[in-house]
Amino acid sequence: MATRLKASIIGITGYTGLELLRMLMLHPQVEIAYLTSRQHKNTKIGDVYPHLSHLELFITDTSPEIVAAESDVVFLALPHKTAQDTVALIDGKTKVIDLSADFRLDDTKTYEKYYNTEHKYPELLKTVAYGLPEINRADIANSKTVANPGCFALLSQILIYPFKDKIEHVDIFAITGSSGSGKTASEGTHHPVRNHNIKSYNINTHRHIPEIIRSANIDEKQLNFVPTSGPFARGIFAQAFITLKQGVDTDRAVKNANLIYENEHFIRYQKQVSLANITGSNYVDVSYLAEANNRILAQGAIDNLVKGAAGNAVQNMNLMFGIAENTGLDIVLPLYP
Repeated sequence: MATRLKASIIGITGYTGLELLRMLMLHPQVEIAYLTSRQHKNTKIGDVYPHLSHLELFITDTSPEIVAAESDVVFLALPHKTAQDTVALIDGKTKVIDLSADFRLDDTKTYEKYYNTEHKYPELLKTVAYGLPEINRADIANSKTVANPGCFALLSQILIYPFKDKIEHVDIFAITGSSGSGKTASEGTHHPVRNHNIKSYNINTHRHIPEIIRSANIDEKQLNFVPTSGPFARGIFAQAFITLKQGVDTDRAVKNANLIYENEHFIRYQKQVSLANITGSNYVDVSYLAEANNRILAQGAIDNLVKGAAGNAVQNMNLMFGIAENTGLDIVLPLYP
């Protein structure tokens, strides 16, 4: 592609927006058009975030309509429940990748149950593609608007998708870093408490549950989901304890799971999954172990800000424009140590 894509980020100043900027600045076929924020308009980005003081990029409060008209692709890094209007405003006017939860689900009742607010654009829920490339690649490539998955949901789906239609029950324990809570401090995310603590929250009520059960073709009663807060900044480490249906050959199911992602660029099979091996990158590390009584132990790790958000969004962009899926992403090596 001779001409570079003009990419814009609406909602630049949160952790996800900043990570998107980091990914896009590394992409050889992208140039930045707009970075927008209502709170920091007409401000050099380095004045808000000194680690970016070398960049001659400015934050504006340009309207979404102008941003869409002058961009090939627009990333929305807006809060849940507030992105609806912006997506509806620019849908069809350019390619859009929404990192909020507002268009991840395909029916209003489920959305309203888990997000406790009305969905004002039910017709769009049927047309926006769900942006998990390893499971939904064709739809993403043919869509103009894509909804990026939730971070817990993305990793959980990758772990259990190989056993679709074979699952009797699954228990998922997933521990996430503090960046998943966003940049605004709260009692539950305040560092003096979190740095020496671990606690679970929203057990079996977490908003990512509808995404998880959909791809594995199970219902809520077949899942225990235990999201947990960990004493680190980046990453999600998850364990899925899967019970297969009677009559399913467990060893064969694990062998198949160890093959299903073998051609996926960003999924790596490991004997031992470690969070430190993926931090800062778009990689997903997974392992599968057959156990007695139709049980399988699946383990996985992602960086919640990269594969769980910005990196996956760039992967979706590549698909939408017919660019090699790993372009600009496999140069982002994991940070180690």
